[in-house]
Amino acid sequence: MQAQKTIEVPSQRFGKYLMRSRLGVGGMAEVFLAEAVDENGEQVSVALKLMKKGMPEEAFNDEADLMGMLTHPNLVQRVEVGQAFGRPYIAMEFLIGGDLREVMEAHRNQTKGFPTGMGVHIVLEVLKALAYFHQAKSRSGTLLNLIHSDVNPSNVFFSGYGDVKLGDFGVASSSMANVGLQEGVAAGKLAYLSPEQTRGDKLSPASDLFSVGIILHELVVGYHPFAKEGLSDEQVMSAIRSGRLSLPDYVDKPLATILQRALSPDLKIRYRSAGEFAGPLFQYSLDSNFTQSSREVQLWLQQLLGLVV
Repeated sequence: MQAQKTIEVPSQRFGKYLMRSRLGVGGMAEVFLAEAVDENGEQVSVALKLMKKGMPEEAFNDEADLMGMLTHPNLVQRVEVGQAFGRPYIAMEFLIGGDLREVMEAHRNQTKGFPTGMGVHIVLEVLKALAYFHQAKSRSGTLLNLIHSDVNPSNVFFSGYGDVKLGDFGVASSSMANVGLQEGVAAGKLAYLSPEQTRGDKLSPASDLFSVGIILHELVVGYHPFAKEGLSDEQVMSAIRSGRLSLPDYVDKPLATILQRALSPDLKIRYRSAGEFAGPLFQYSLDSNFTQSSREVQLWLQQLLGLVV
């Protein structure tokens, strides 16, 4: 796991929380590992997301409200919201297994190929999250038409018990709106954009599913389908828009068919719902005997990361 880093807050204590280490920094907020004592007198750990100074509070509050409405075992859950030192925060469940980007890097550092069965399992769990997310309703029962818009390995998390959870809803939007390429989008996220995002077109659930297809390709084929070394941002986006795949011979036909459809730039060909994508991928996992239990994922993380739960 990552070493603790300098904490840039007015005090090591933030409201009722004791700050322990920085977990990450984004455009609008920074996230820390923090501890507090609950109503039962027990110490609990949370991931504390703090809005940066000068950021629009409305957007931060929108994310907090959205998290409060969404409850699913494959989504990162909100614990509470509040404000301290003039900064609003979201306290979320702390997931000790880290994120998928860290897990992928750990495999590369150990010169191990990512286990195909594990990659398929992770993607199926992300698709469960998106199936719920895309069909989520407001408290009054109105369909929210949500698009995550930022599905990438850094936003896929693991609990210490082997659960896979999708998080970071900061740029989630309604499919009724046109959401173009964000100014200053990080290169790591740019590589997971859908063709529609690179053009500033209206998004749909299929946009998120394209990003999932990139993750699946990266996990089971072993490399990113579009972000080749040495390419500029514009060249990566051009490759995403063209959707040309050159799959190696070791990718069997059923899996190749799934990848080709998931990564099609043509919305008429691409999977339109998470269930439509998950169906053939789940069948492939059964036919290939790739099914994984949470316990197996937990043991794999413990061996890979030296994780102690």
